[in-house]
Amino acid sequence: PWYRIPENATEDDNPDIEDYLGHGDLLATYKQGGSTYSLLLRNNLKSTSNHGAIQASWSFPLHGRLKGYIQYFNGYGESLIDYNHSQQSIGLGVILTDWM
Repeated sequence: PWYRIPENATEDDNPDIEDYLGHGDLLATYKQGGSTYSLLLRNNLKSTSNHGAIQASWSFPLHGRLKGYIQYFNGYGESLIDYNHSQQSIGLGVILTDWM
C-alpha cells in the first residue's frame, strides 16, 4: 500500500490519481529454471468508477547473464503522465543482469 501526501487543492496537478491507481498493488513472482514470471494487479476497489490494471511479464535466458524480457500491460497507470488513460501495450527488451 501507499499513502499520498496531501497537497493544496489549487496546486494539485493530479487530484484524482487515487481514483485510477488506488492505494496499492499486488505483485506475484515465480522463478523456474532461468525464467522469471511475474503478475501485477492493481484496482481502486470502487464499485461506481472502477479502474484497475494487469501487467504480466516473463524474462528468460539469452546468453550468460543476458536475458530477454516480454511484458503485457492493460489498464490505467502504466506511466504517471498517463495515469488516467486506459492503455494496452506489449513491450520487448533485454535485461543486462538478473535483479532477483
